[in-house]
Amino acid sequence: MAEVLVWLVAALGTFGGLVLGRVLGRVEGKRARKREAERDAYEDTLRKLEAGRKAVRDGRNADPAERLRRNDGRW
Repeated sequence: MAEVLVWLVAALGTFGGLVLGRVLGRVEGKRARKREAERDAYEDTLRKLEAGRKAVRDGRNADPAERLRRNDGRW
């Protein structure tokens, strides 16, 4: 009887460990996906900011007529 009880406790411990591992893995995966999405959004924002700065830099040296000619086809 004691041997069966030991095997039962061991089996329950193994099953509990598997379930706990799956739950913790899922939580960590969600956390990692969220961090990755935040990092991607931040990098996208930085890329857009740099593109805007470059556009402003490029537009400052041109005369108004040249700027109008370059911008004419974009509207």
